[in-house]
Amino acid sequence: MVLTVISCDNNKVFDQYIQVENANWKIENIAVFSVEISDTSSLHNMYINIRNKGNYAYSNLYLFVKIESPDGNFSTDTVNCTLADKSGKWVGNGIGDLFDSQTPFYGNFKFAQQGKYSFSFEQAMRVENGLDGISDIGLMIEKLDSKNQ
Repeated sequence: MVLTVISCDNNKVFDQYIQVENANWKIENIAVFSVEISDTSSLHNMYINIRNKGNYAYSNLYLFVKIESPDGNFSTDTVNCTLADKSGKWVGNGIGDLFDSQTPFYGNFKFAQQGKYSFSFEQAMRVENGLDGISDIGLMIEKLDSKNQ
């Protein structure tokens, strides 16, 4: 996997994508994001960002998500990311044959402690030969303005 960083918004605490090799996400390839958190007083929103190609065979993507805090405690969750509507139209913004979608993961979240958090995303679709058409996996964390808290 290859790492690409994109950031331009002042409220963004973290915004990063990991490129999936050959746009084929294998079960054993876990996307891991390491995030340094210093603000424990503000609320945050977290999003899972997916880039898929038009040849992706499913309308959704199930993920196993693990969040590990600086003290080693962790939580796990299964998240369903919707990539297409019932008619099969991709829900994300598209350029050519590549579509960006964003799934809210946690809203109004307050980090309990300062330090390095680890976010691990594992595809949970269990397709034997990998998921063709998933090109990038991303995590975006934004701090809410104090007026929105």
